[in-house]
Amino acid sequence: MPTATLISSAFSLRFRRPVRLRAAALLLLLALLPTAVASAQTASPQTSPPQASSSQASSPQAPPATAAPAAATPGAAATGTTDGMMMLMLSEGRDRMAGFRGKLAKRLRATPEIPSAIATTLAARSPTGEAGHFLRIIGLTIVLMAVGHGVQHLVYGRPVARRLLPRPAEPRPGGSVLAARFPRLLVHTLLTLGGMILAALIASGLGTALIPDPTPMTEKTFILAGAGYLLVWAIALFWRLVLPPGAAVGYGTGQGAGRSTDDGLVQAVRRMRRDLTASGAFGVALMIATIWLEALGMPYDPHAVLVALFGLLTVLATLGALYANRRTVDRAFLAGRPAGSVAALERLTLSLWFPIVAAYFAYAWVTLVNRLILGWPTELPLLLGAYAVAGAILAVYAAVTYATEWLFHQRRTLWRPLDDGQDGDRDGIGEPADAPRPATLDSYEALARRVAGILAAAAGVAVTLSVWNVPRMHGDAADKLVGIMTVCLIGYVAYHGVRIGIDRRLAEEGPVPGTVPGDEGSGHGSASRLATLLPLVRNFILLSIVGAILLSVLMELGVNIAPLFAGAGIAGIAIGFGAQTLIRDIFSGAFFLIDDAFRKGEYIEIGSIRGTVEKISVRSMQLRHHRGPLHTVPFGEIHQLTNYSRDWVIMKLPLRITYDTDVEKVRKHIKQLGEALLEDPELGPKFLQPLKSQGVIQMEDSAMILRVKFMTRPGDQWEIRKRVFQELHALFRREGIRFAHREVTVRFAGEATAASPTGAPIGEEARTLAAGAVLHTLGEDALDADAAAGRRKSAL
Repeated sequence: MPTATLISSAFSLRFRRPVRLRAAALLLLLALLPTAVASAQTASPQTSPPQASSSQASSPQAPPATAAPAAATPGAAATGTTDGMMMLMLSEGRDRMAGFRGKLAKRLRATPEIPSAIATTLAARSPTGEAGHFLRIIGLTIVLMAVGHGVQHLVYGRPVARRLLPRPAEPRPGGSVLAARFPRLLVHTLLTLGGMILAALIASGLGTALIPDPTPMTEKTFILAGAGYLLVWAIALFWRLVLPPGAAVGYGTGQGAGRSTDDGLVQAVRRMRRDLTASGAFGVALMIATIWLEALGMPYDPHAVLVALFGLLTVLATLGALYANRRTVDRAFLAGRPAGSVAALERLTLSLWFPIVAAYFAYAWVTLVNRLILGWPTELPLLLGAYAVAGAILAVYAAVTYATEWLFHQRRTLWRPLDDGQDGDRDGIGEPADAPRPATLDSYEALARRVAGILAAAAGVAVTLSVWNVPRMHGDAADKLVGIMTVCLIGYVAYHGVRIGIDRRLAEEGPVPGTVPGDEGSGHGSASRLATLLPLVRNFILLSIVGAILLSVLMELGVNIAPLFAGAGIAGIAIGFGAQTLIRDIFSGAFFLIDDAFRKGEYIEIGSIRGTVEKISVRSMQLRHHRGPLHTVPFGEIHQLTNYSRDWVIMKLPLRITYDTDVEKVRKHIKQLGEALLEDPELGPKFLQPLKSQGVIQMEDSAMILRVKFMTRPGDQWEIRKRVFQELHALFRREGIRFAHREVTVRFAGEATAASPTGAPIGEEARTLAAGAVLHTLGEDALDADAAAGRRKSAL
């Protein structure tokens, strides 16, 4: 519902249906009865002992103190004392409830007297005896203030203030719009304050000239009307600064936070600014009216009901304007950004801002009504309190965010100049300056913005408590609360500061080289030693910070933590005796890491287990086998560790060639092949030593074993081995070099040979039996060879 419709309906309800108004007021006040009773119970605790004493003294049935039996047990005496205290509390509660009901009924009975009380007060205080005298003074004051407003605009606002006002600044890439506007907002506020003072002085001078001999009531009327005009001016300025004309601006950070080109959004923001200014002016008028009537001496009971009703109308007008424009607030905040691209805290703010505002106004009005019923003095008016809270939040957030962005800008431009050809934002690793920032807490600048929001929320809470004059907690309680909040804030900043610093250092170390599933030895390299140790250091420091925060909070609460340390020591001894394996795993892992025995991403062998180091924890590590299985190895179980990923590796390849092969010729061809592989643009840089022949290393029955070797970085040998085998196969085919196959020579008794050509021929049955024996022999040899290879490569 638009604000104008809401206000007109409220006024029509007020003047056309006084009976319904009275009934609605009665229901609202009755709904506040429990809260008022609780407040009344905390209001006059000092009056309880005298009342209790008088009731006990006046009660004829109260037994004397000496009537108790001498032999009464301490338990019975304690029970009697407790029962007496309970009865005393119930009696006090009944008395206060009766007093509250009486005050409530008295206020409600004065509701129909409001119009007559206003008329009587105005007539009694008017120097002419007519109520219209004050209305004419109010009208004259508004006219004089308008004249002063116009004069200051002509002689001060246009020629002076406008020239001193800085130009609107565009937000830096990834920066906050509110922070970019902060200097202009501050200067605009100070210049407008000077214009207000000038306009008030002009109006006061004109008023002194037009009203030569005013009465005290006339002076109060003039001052209050002028103050109301200035407050309306200030509210219009507030919304003009928050929602500047001609642009719809988001107050978030990152890409898209800036001026909007959506004409519909611009019109919606203009309409929201008009509605909020109108609702604020309406609330100021009602507030000034109640203060003015109180100054004129209006009776308390009808004035209290009038203040409650006017406060309700103010709350409804303000909430109605906000509810009618709630979508505009969301669109202006996002400024074209997708809702999913903002941080979780910002999304939560977008979804809860209106319920929080509504709850604030509801509680503020309930507190106001409670004070009016009980006759307590009211503090800052409800509407001014709301604007004070909003102004404090925006001012603190804008100031801290502006200071943060200025410091980081100076750091980027002065302390850390950009390298040649690098225009990216050095605060974000590898991100250009105009890239959208992710909605995560991944930089010190984002942490500073988060702290700015926390400080703004704390400022809002502090101003709220001050505005409402919430009964302060006495002495140690207040100090403890402040101490706990300070410790939590420092711990929050330290936690995320350490986390961001270590994460950025890990990012500078670079990612862990990836692994190729299916290749023994897998990864082409490993993480640095710092990248291996930093995650463990980070977890240890973060846990220490959390523990320190918890202990500090307990100390602020008054808990004696010395027994906790003593109990922790005893528990540590018990755990040490009962979990010796765990302690051994932890200490063994610490010394392995200190010795730099392995790093994350390296290919190692522990006993019969091989794999790439994938994760390192406090007591164990995980190895990923190149075929997929994941092995978890406690550090205490490691007796011998072989690292295949350090410095260099030599790959030796055996080749079976026939006995009629020219070994020197093969050596020369292999040397030429090694030189050709060094010239390869892909494989050449991976060689540390070229492919070369080591000559014949073994002679077997059917072949000579020739071995070649090459040196490379760990992890590259498998790829190079494939290429070497491929090139050797092509080379041997091209040069006519034959690979030797396994052969078995069988001699039969009486068979014709070169030495004995007259031998008898061998029949088919004998040849079949000989072939079966040969196959059996070859099969056993193959099985033995496979078993030996399986024992050597059981972990592969």
